Amino acid sequence: MVSPELVEAEVRVTGRVQGVGFRPFIYRLAVRHGLRGYVINLGDAGVEVVVEGATREVEGLINAIKSEAPSVSEVGGVLASYRPYRGRFEEFVIDKSRNGGKAASGIFPPDIGICPDCLMDMEDESGRWFEYPFTACAWCGPRFTGVKSLPYDRERTHMHNFPMCTDCTTDYKNPLDRRFDAQGITCSHCGPKMSLLDAGGKAIVVQDVFVEAAKLLREGHVLAVKGIGGFHIAALATEDEPVNKLRARKNRPYQPFALMSPDMDDVKTFTEPDAAESRALVSWQKPIVLVRKNGEVISEQVAPGLSRVGVMLPYTGIQVMLFKRLRAPALIMTSGNRSGLPMATTNEAALSELRGIVDYFLVHDREIVNRCDDSLLRMNGGRVAFIRRSRGYVPDPVEIPLKKGISFAVGTEQSNVAAVTLDGRCYQTQYLGDITNLESFDYEKTAIYAMRDLLKITRNPDVIACDQHPGYMTSQLAEVISQETGARITKSQHHHAHIVSVCAENGIKPDEEVVGIALDGAGYGSDGSIWGGEVLISTYFDYKRAGHLQNLPMPGGDICAYSPYRMLISALTLTMSDEEIRDITKNHIQKALINGQDEFWVVTQQAREKNVIKTSSSGRLLDSVASLIGSTYRRTYEGELTMRLESLAELGDPNKIKFKPEIIQDGGIYQLKTENMLNYLTINQNKFKTQDIAAFSQKYLANGIANTALNVAQEQDVHSVALSGGVAVNQYISNTIIKSLEKQGLKVFTNQKTAPGDGGSSLGQSCIALVSVI
Repeated sequence: MVSPELVEAEVRVTGRVQGVGFRPFIYRLAVRHGLRGYVINLGDAGVEVVVEGATREVEGLINAIKSEAPSVSEVGGVLASYRPYRGRFEEFVIDKSRNGGKAASGIFPPDIGICPDCLMDMEDESGRWFEYPFTACAWCGPRFTGVKSLPYDRERTHMHNFPMCTDCTTDYKNPLDRRFDAQGITCSHCGPKMSLLDAGGKAIVVQDVFVEAAKLLREGHVLAVKGIGGFHIAALATEDEPVNKLRARKNRPYQPFALMSPDMDDVKTFTEPDAAESRALVSWQKPIVLVRKNGEVISEQVAPGLSRVGVMLPYTGIQVMLFKRLRAPALIMTSGNRSGLPMATTNEAALSELRGIVDYFLVHDREIVNRCDDSLLRMNGGRVAFIRRSRGYVPDPVEIPLKKGISFAVGTEQSNVAAVTLDGRCYQTQYLGDITNLESFDYEKTAIYAMRDLLKITRNPDVIACDQHPGYMTSQLAEVISQETGARITKSQHHHAHIVSVCAENGIKPDEEVVGIALDGAGYGSDGSIWGGEVLISTYFDYKRAGHLQNLPMPGGDICAYSPYRMLISALTLTMSDEEIRDITKNHIQKALINGQDEFWVVTQQAREKNVIKTSSSGRLLDSVASLIGSTYRRTYEGELTMRLESLAELGDPNKIKFKPEIIQDGGIYQLKTENMLNYLTINQNKFKTQDIAAFSQKYLANGIANTALNVAQEQDVHSVALSGGVAVNQYISNTIIKSLEKQGLKVFTNQKTAPGDGGSSLGQSCIALVSVI
């Protein structure tokens, strides 16, 4: 308590406090408490408040900053220092931003879905925002996708080419207006405009582009729609014809499409969201949420063979207007890119790259500064499991226990996300996709440097982090950045990075041991084999392999990931002769193997060779079971077989098959045997329902890994378990492992702030690299 009756105070607020209406919020607090002074945005993304007045009122303002902050803000810290009262202010004002050279102490906000007040403005026929697709205010609208640099002022955003009209200027300067100091303020008089183009880029002159676009969609045409972070490809989701047309043009035969619905009532006409999924859908982040399908409102071709579909709600006025004119329960809204390329962000790029895929282009004349895909998640027992963490969440940082140092982490290869870590906060980039060509390579490099600049980092990093796989293009990117910055490179084992990502986001200390469970499709092992079903003893500094799935032969390497029946045949060579395998699989070989019997003999021969590639991958194990029961013989997208297996397993009973997990020790390392389980399922396939086989395979993996982890934890006297990897997104597997270990008194930690799959690896890489240099 400060004793003088009158006092001056300087208050520094850190966290997500720029671009969320925080200065107007402070202004209203100051007026309410009768204080004078100023509030200003700082160049480090923080806010400075200087006030003078009665001590009690000053303390009231400080307490209100913590308790009444806008819902989309996130107050990280409030540091107040008091000085003698000098009476040097006549009123309270919002001052011009200060563009200092300090690195970021605050958090710049992600894009914020359109708010209810702005939706009401769009329905007011007497207002400037009636049906205006770029309606936004201090509480909502584009942020990350539209900012070039800090501090967050209009001239440093995508609005710099749109001077405010007189009316917008009046609102902008009125402290009592919702658009006071809103950098994205615009209206139908002065803001961006929409256009509709044909396939050749020629403008279609109509009175209302949304009426025409809706008409085209109803007729079965495919449209490219420019949003805030890139282009979507849109098609009617209720009819097979437009869905199949889009699949053919995208060469995407089975991969599920994301949907957008106008509201929750429409979502519920074709899905069954639970309470947690509903909360995620209506949150201001507006992610795509995987929800159980129900009914026949949407085409089965949207997500063939899957029990869940990804759906989101509109988050921009553009999407709101499209649905208002369309009056349909759902549209496909998938990323606007050609396979392997980043999403298009300019009208010119869309016309070039999407020609032949879309029929028409619904575009606008506002710049997209930062490309950003939609986020995708599912809820597992109330826990968030990110599949893609991007729009609505980036650039929110993950607080980590390492409070010093700067690192750049380049991630892995598939479903990639990079990261910039600065003094205890890891800022992961937007979703980058697969880094397998020059375009994606350049995109990742640009994203890393853009994040560095947004954080106002002016010195070179202390370390560059990457995966130890020598063939990843991201490893080459690490070399390039290292040469440009002079920073050393630290390479981390793939699954160690997964485990450390869990530890970091849960605040586990760097030297604290955990039992780590990493379940995924593939990661380069320290012994040169392909890992993917691992139990590790881990700290940030090091790890020891304590258990794993049995190594199975994988002739042809990644070919087995795309032709999973090869994986099954190879595994069977451990328990059967070639003739036995041939006889029991002969009805499948011609369909399952591209080259039929000839390929069969090559696979069995190579599988028995001493130097054949081997893998402990849980993904490949589940793929083998999926191919055994005929879910599919060809993988057309990442995770397809395990997703189909999970959907089928939801209909089955895992207890119909009695076969206990076989766990052995070999050289002091536990091994979950899988050869006999696969042999048993193959021989007895016709005795069980396919859905029961699917359910059992998940149970075998989950219980076997849980028991292995429990053995390791008890032997090492470790009480914490970290669960990660792409397979951990599977609801049954993750929940079974967690419940089993918690029942034994262990504390199980998971990824909830970043993706458990490869999209979270850069967080773990960052921490492993930083402990090597600080």
